[in-house]
Amino acid sequence: LLPGDVVFLKSGDRIPADVRILWCTDGMEVDNAALTGESIPEPRDPSTAEEGSPPSHARNLAFYGTTVVKGNATAVVFFIGDSTFLGKIASSIQSARSKSTLEIQIEHFVHLIAVVAIIVGVASLIATSVSGHDLGEIISTSVGALFAQVPEGLIPTVTISLMIASQKMSDRNVLVRKLDAVETLGCVSVVCSDKTGTLTKGDMTLREMVYFAKPGSMSTDTDFAKTNPKDDVGLGSKMLRAAVRNNATVVQGPGNYTGSPTEVALMKAGVEAWGEAGAKEVMGTDTLYEIPFDSANKYMFV
Repeated sequence: LLPGDVVFLKSGDRIPADVRILWCTDGMEVDNAALTGESIPEPRDPSTAEEGSPPSHARNLAFYGTTVVKGNATAVVFFIGDSTFLGKIASSIQSARSKSTLEIQIEHFVHLIAVVAIIVGVASLIATSVSGHDLGEIISTSVGALFAQVPEGLIPTVTISLMIASQKMSDRNVLVRKLDAVETLGCVSVVCSDKTGTLTKGDMTLREMVYFAKPGSMSTDTDFAKTNPKDDVGLGSKMLRAAVRNNATVVQGPGNYTGSPTEVALMKAGVEAWGEAGAKEVMGTDTLYEIPFDSANKYMFV
């Protein structure tokens, strides 16, 4: 792809470059979790964004690495490769990292020791020269006084201390990739973290399906494996078949789905009930007419 190329996107497609949306269906949504970490899909429309708004907030833009979870669109490419929003993030990660607090303190300590060693060495050189010793003795005495100031045990002491700290953190189910990060974590008193997708998986699960079994009584299904896909009488089976028929969810393989969290949860329930082949068979039926899900109406019509 090159800037200026026109691409056609549909539900389940991975966006191949940074694109500007020229046209899209009502209610189109993209999954920007790769960029923002938010699991909730974001709506897109071709209307021009307000002047001065950042590109990440513009609803008429879609970015490389994200996925279309609902709707279709026609878009024009404007950035590719390292120039994309995701490419710039990758480039910033690869740049040189800043020194940790421990590295700065050790570097300062080493510089201090070096200054002290030089001063001691020069003082020893002057003292032995004044006392009238021969040249060989003066040099050996000065060099010995200089290197005697070097803390030979500094490196193993720091390394062993960090290893012990890493072991203690491992006992608390904390994995440390770099030893110097242990000292930084030891200085932390408050950790601010995004919840969805970081502390939680960002997945939804269909736990119960409640419907009218007969006039005046309600029925609840929790074991979807007992639901018969061929049952045209039971309301529970009809509801689950209708829930599986959604365009935003695409079965990509065992346990892999693409789409909004709500529709992925419905698809998982269908796969649990009928298996992957059965769910695909239900999805494979021809769609005559569809009204996409709207948060205002709170329903989807197929």
